[in-house]
Amino acid sequence: LALRVCDSAFKPGTLRPRRKGTHRNRTTMAAIMSSTVSLSASTKRATFAKRAGGIALPQRSMLSRSVAGKAVAPRSVRVVRPAARGAMKVVAEDELTGWDAYDFDVREKSRKFRRNVYGPPEWRRHRSVNRYTRHLGTMFTSSIVKGLIPPVAACTLAALAVCLTNEYGVDADLIPQALKLPMEPFTLSAPALSLLLVFRTNASYGRWWEARKIWGGLLNRSRDFIRQGVTWFDDEDEALKAQLVRYTIAFAFSLKVHLRGDEVMRDELKDILTPEELEMALDNVHVPNHILRVLSQIVAEARLSPMMTTQMDENITFFHDVLGKCERILKTPIPLSYTRHTSRFLFAWLLLLPIALYDKCGLLTIPAEVFVCLALMGIEDIGVQIEEPFSVLSCEAICGSVQANTTSVLDMQARDEGLIKPSVRSSKTIANV
Repeated sequence: LALRVCDSAFKPGTLRPRRKGTHRNRTTMAAIMSSTVSLSASTKRATFAKRAGGIALPQRSMLSRSVAGKAVAPRSVRVVRPAARGAMKVVAEDELTGWDAYDFDVREKSRKFRRNVYGPPEWRRHRSVNRYTRHLGTMFTSSIVKGLIPPVAACTLAALAVCLTNEYGVDADLIPQALKLPMEPFTLSAPALSLLLVFRTNASYGRWWEARKIWGGLLNRSRDFIRQGVTWFDDEDEALKAQLVRYTIAFAFSLKVHLRGDEVMRDELKDILTPEELEMALDNVHVPNHILRVLSQIVAEARLSPMMTTQMDENITFFHDVLGKCERILKTPIPLSYTRHTSRFLFAWLLLLPIALYDKCGLLTIPAEVFVCLALMGIEDIGVQIEEPFSVLSCEAICGSVQANTTSVLDMQARDEGLIKPSVRSSKTIANV
């Protein structure tokens, strides 16, 4: 709207009356705004006509995915890291160095391997008594353990420094007495630390489980939506039914890409939509929202009874709710102050722990510190890892189920209708009833 106002109201070369402290004219302001987001010239048509492949998409004016006149490249993997207090810096994957590169390789790239889908064989292995030795044997290949090497190494160095100082510093008169702390402060603060860790993990698990229920609801409603469309649409509207199935599948896949930052929308949708439908979808800033709008138009084009249309619209509304709920989880983390306080408290507690352990454990303080760090930091880190659930949920499996189930309903329509026996009640009898 702002761009249209600029185009219609501001004429090139027309200067704004100079005011005190004002240094820009209308042409400059319009150029700045139009250079930020440009309208796609190829989508300024407003036709809506029937075609052989189903309904033609309404080609309204939409915002193009271009900035400063240049097409935006497909979404690539980006990493956000602190640049200054209160600021974040977005860097490309190949620009990472040191511990940032290690953290990305060990932790972020391993998230896709946590997208497990269980069946009977997996459950039998999961509850097997051999899980103790099996999990202990894979401890050092665990992404959680490998990802915790930097903070655990820092705590281990602190424990080593305490042991060396107490062993040799007193004898060499480097310090007047050994570094010691009573265990009471750690004993008193341990319950508070445990409560922080338990709440953090439970809150993250609640977000993960809510996301799983949302995607399960998407699968169920997709089946119901296609069942309604295939049954209620006119028998001659085969192209319309096929388009309904395509866009229902496309919504699930586009939502998956929308919630993740390492996938390309075109690659996921090119085998689902037709070339024209694909270009129309990609020309939108918000692809899932565009797909839902098209689904509404497909239902309207079928010209069903008001009751049937209302019931199908309820499923589309549910899809909108799924989209909104997923975006809410993605964009709203657990309050950052809680996460920061937990990590600060835990790290400081572990750094000071060797001073209290040395009096009882001696040099065994070092392995004891490593064990405690891996246990407590592992619990906290698991909560952080599942706080954003969409990169660890197996959304691919759910999308595949949506595609397989909805396509099979359309493919088996004719065979299933042959199973239905004709009714013995005549239309006259039904009318009398």
